Amino acid sequence: MRADIIRQLIQAHADGDDAGFRKAALQLAAAESAAGHTRIADDLRRQVATLSSGRSRGSVVDIAQPRGELADILEGGHRDERLRDIVLSDSAESELTRVIKENRARASLERHGIQPRRKLLFHGAPGCGKTLAATVLAGEMGLPLLTVRLASLFSRFLGATANHLRSIFSEMSRRPGVYLFDEFDSIAQARGDSNDVGELRRVATAFLQLMDTDGSPSLIVAATNHPELLDRAVFRRFDVVVPFEAPSEAQIAQLVRLRLEPHGIDQGAADAARLGLGLSYADAARACDDAIRSMVLDGRDKLAEEDLVAAFQAARRRGDEQGQFHGRS
Repeated sequence: MRADIIRQLIQAHADGDDAGFRKAALQLAAAESAAGHTRIADDLRRQVATLSSGRSRGSVVDIAQPRGELADILEGGHRDERLRDIVLSDSAESELTRVIKENRARASLERHGIQPRRKLLFHGAPGCGKTLAATVLAGEMGLPLLTVRLASLFSRFLGATANHLRSIFSEMSRRPGVYLFDEFDSIAQARGDSNDVGELRRVATAFLQLMDTDGSPSLIVAATNHPELLDRAVFRRFDVVVPFEAPSEAQIAQLVRLRLEPHGIDQGAADAARLGLGLSYADAARACDDAIRSMVLDGRDKLAEEDLVAAFQAARRRGDEQGQFHGRS
């Protein structure tokens, strides 16, 4: 695959095709990332970003956006998030760190006849970090995050959904990336479900077959809030199954410090964590943002502990009203 990309680079240079040259260079960087050569990939992207053309770095990254037929089914691009930007349980962090190390060492593993683990299933309650974890994987690997749009994937035409899936899996070989199937239970429902229809059975079967035959360098991440709805045959197709749980008090405090570090909040993090126990990571992050909004609207440039406490109290009230808390009085 790299030889083909190099030929594209040379041809684009000979034709004076700046956009084609940039596209091929970024594809080469993605191929190097998939092979575990992350330093080379990062150097290539930096060099592409500094090429003289009237465009910003953001417009260069847009080349990672899907094109053609898949433009309506996949969305995404390169991400900057890293492991330092997410709060995880010890077990989840250990699993993700190991997967990243394995895929960075792809070339070394392949010399021993071993492939890195690259098919991951994330499950857990909404807002507990599944999507962000996929984003972090993409950022750490220097690969684009490509999310499957379920509304476009499921076609009203009989048999078209399975064809769309085949197109996505074919793209995994051509365009190395982290492919995220969110709300995965809608794709791989248990085939014996009493509410199942023939088309959904065909989609689940097609997905299982594609997973069995996939040999691409891409990472596949499936995320679901309802693992109990998945077909049992799905689980053994994944190399790693990672549960995502609601954050503990200590993890909420860690998240608050992470998001509000520029504002110098420390003691307030512990108070907020006590108030936020039972919230999801997403709700806690939203409360941090609300605290900053209060500061800005009051015309201040320093965040007060009262802002944070009030924001978490409001988040807790919203959670109580929506029945999102479990095991709390």
